[in-house]
Amino acid sequence: MSKITIIPIRRGPLAGTPDALQDIIVRRQMAESAVLNALPRQGAGIALLMSERRALRAATAELNRQMDAEEAELNRIARRHVSHHLTSTGRGVA
Repeated sequence: MSKITIIPIRRGPLAGTPDALQDIIVRRQMAESAVLNALPRQGAGIALLMSERRALRAATAELNRQMDAEEAELNRIARRHVSHHLTSTGRGVA
C-alpha cells in the first residue's frame, strides 16, 4: 500500500480539515487495504474460492474508482493552476 504525505504550499483549509485531494487519497488507501485483505493468506498458486474471487473483484473495482477520482481531482487542480497562471500573466485562459 502506498503512503502519500501532502505538504501544503499555500493557504487553504484549516490543518484539521482535509481538502478534497487528501480525502480522495485516504479513500484510495482504504481501497488498497481492502484489496490486500481480499487476497488469500495461505500458499501461492491455489485456486481462489468463488467468494474470494467476488471479494477481490469488488475490492479491485473500488480501488480503480478511487484511483480515477484521484486522477480527476489532480487534473482539476492542474487546470485551475494553469488558468490562474495564464490570467495573472495577462495571456487569457487556455
